[in-house]
Amino acid sequence: MRIAFICGSIEPGRDGVGDYTRRLAVECIRQGHECRIVALNDKRSAGCQTQECDGVQIDCLRLPGSLPWKQRFEQAREFLSAFDPDWISLQFVPYGFHPKGIPWRLICGLKAVIAGKPLQIMFHELWIGFGAAAPLKERCIGALQRLCISRIIQTLKPRAIHTSNATYVGLLKRVGGLATELPLFGNIPVVDLGPESALPAQFVAAGIPSNPAGRSGWLLAVFFGTLHPEWEPQPLLGILLRAAKRVGKRLCLVSAGRMGASGEALWAKIQRENGEEIVFIKCGEQSGEQISTLLQIADLGVAVTPWELLGKSGTVAAMLDHGLPVIYTRGDGNAGGSAEAPFFHRCDEALESKLVEGLERRKPNPRVREICARFLASLPIVSRPVPTDL
Repeated sequence: MRIAFICGSIEPGRDGVGDYTRRLAVECIRQGHECRIVALNDKRSAGCQTQECDGVQIDCLRLPGSLPWKQRFEQAREFLSAFDPDWISLQFVPYGFHPKGIPWRLICGLKAVIAGKPLQIMFHELWIGFGAAAPLKERCIGALQRLCISRIIQTLKPRAIHTSNATYVGLLKRVGGLATELPLFGNIPVVDLGPESALPAQFVAAGIPSNPAGRSGWLLAVFFGTLHPEWEPQPLLGILLRAAKRVGKRLCLVSAGRMGASGEALWAKIQRENGEEIVFIKCGEQSGEQISTLLQIADLGVAVTPWELLGKSGTVAAMLDHGLPVIYTRGDGNAGGSAEAPFFHRCDEALESKLVEGLERRKPNPRVREICARFLASLPIVSRPVPTDL
């Protein structure tokens, strides 16, 4: 098949949905299909280019947000017309197409771009403010986003709809979208560490031995990506610290990636309050290889996303790909959640004993191939007319 992917931006390492789209498209190519990518609201580059991911090249059209929408739609239509795809896949996140997350212009413009081709939509995010405790402003913006998503479904009439978690499946059903759950894979390729798996320099500077044997005296817990201001560090930190002491280890908390301004402030506050007993290491932005190394040497990952939305977290998906047990601290684990539920551990009264016994690590297993196969299986092969001049 020929599959065209449409997303907001595909600047490598700067857009999670763009990185996901690129890896999915490349894996489709590996599995014998032709693919192209159109970025309709790119923030950094413009024009046709070839990008590389996992050793595979793919042709892309990057249309900058500074270009009028009419011109973007015209160029996208010409690019896709020349490719003549069997399917078009829209990788949708509201804020990827509009700064306030209300992409009204997308609806009619996409109808012309798609030009009657079979459409699949992956809803990475829906509307904000659907929680009972959401502020009024979020609920008002969310109402407009919900209406926009409803119009997208009604106008574009997708033949297949996917989303990453059961909570979103239920919400889409309310606006007429019959979605199927499709788990996320991580955007961080698993690297081969070899037998030594030496630690990054920040760890050595903090007094953690570089060799694997020396690390046995430490409990390494990693936070990856945005640290949400709603996240409460207790009781988790107390549980981790008590468990570490019971088994004769020291506790080290590690953050990697962009935490965001509020996350940086929260991390600094936690460090001020716990710095005498816990070692803190802030790695900041890292290369994919460095992140993969960190996720493989850590003992556990901490998810700050609520349980019912764990499936939408690309950072959690990366932890799972790298075999990390993941502790979640928000939500009760009973409603919705992730298809990877057996590999999560709730922060509750039983967690300390589990930590003392040791949370099992799995062998790293990149799930992009398996999830891509599920994606492709949901797209029926479209028969093409046989040319009459043959």
